[in-house]
Amino acid sequence: MKELINIIIDKIKNYENISLFFHERPDFDALGSCFALREYIRDNFPTKNVKIIGLDSLSPIYGSTLFTFESKINAASDDYIKSSLGIISDTANSSRVYSRRNTLCKETLRVDHHPQVETIADYEWIDPMMPATCEMWAKLFFESKLKVSALCAKYLYAGIITDTGRFLHTNTLPSTYEITGKLVATGFSRGDVHDAVYLRDKTQIMFTNFLMKRLKIEDHIAYFVIPKGAHKKFHIYPQLSMVHLLSDIKNVSVWTTLYFDEQTKSWKGSLRSKDIQINHIAAEFNGGGHKFAAGFTLDSEHDFHKVIKKLKLYLNDLKVNK
Repeated sequence: MKELINIIIDKIKNYENISLFFHERPDFDALGSCFALREYIRDNFPTKNVKIIGLDSLSPIYGSTLFTFESKINAASDDYIKSSLGIISDTANSSRVYSRRNTLCKETLRVDHHPQVETIADYEWIDPMMPATCEMWAKLFFESKLKVSALCAKYLYAGIITDTGRFLHTNTLPSTYEITGKLVATGFSRGDVHDAVYLRDKTQIMFTNFLMKRLKIEDHIAYFVIPKGAHKKFHIYPQLSMVHLLSDIKNVSVWTTLYFDEQTKSWKGSLRSKDIQINHIAAEFNGGGHKFAAGFTLDSEHDFHKVIKKLKLYLNDLKVNK
């Protein structure tokens, strides 16, 4: 760990410009990692220029009260990125890097908790046993003995509580509680974070009710399909899989959802379980991910029945239905 800290700190010291990258459709772990890293660099290396690359705004549904982007006027030019150190957080493969501009960087490093499927940076710290990339960054920040401000800790806390499901997921480690305790001790408002993550408006509740009426449960599998245009009808942006709605249903071992992605013009699926490995199933349908949380892509909505059939056979082989 000490060697890794030295490498990352040395790389930051060696560059005047630093570019931070996250994955497409960023969640709180991806955004929290980048925003926390930006604060950490600004606090400890104030002469550095550090920019988050890709987005300049967020929908209220997804963290706009927590993550404030700089104005478009301060957007990074290609020349800036070409002269910079690129740091990629919470991103499993090159095709998922938001903006893809990481390829312009003079040198790159990556910190990620997804299973490694490819090498996309010059230096990489990959640990799929960690529940959140934010926990990895928090560990590095504290062990560096440099300043960790309340604002930096606030961003990291957001990523940890969401990727662990408020510490309910089995990926939560003893170290997660220890690190979270250190973050909370910096004095930020947990209420601000909880409001940004969990408060919902009326349209979101109506969307949830609409989807739950479409719920099907068969052979310990819960699932629904979000119809084309439903996100737009309920003003839900960015498009979300809503798979989290199915996480606490009694006698359900695996849950999955499907929606039509307007950006990629393909059907995107999310697949989850509490303690049954499912990422290999996702891999059979142009996807992959964590052991208990993965995604997949289908050419057609009608292919979703193939996923459900595969899951039924898999659970039957595991004797889950017995």
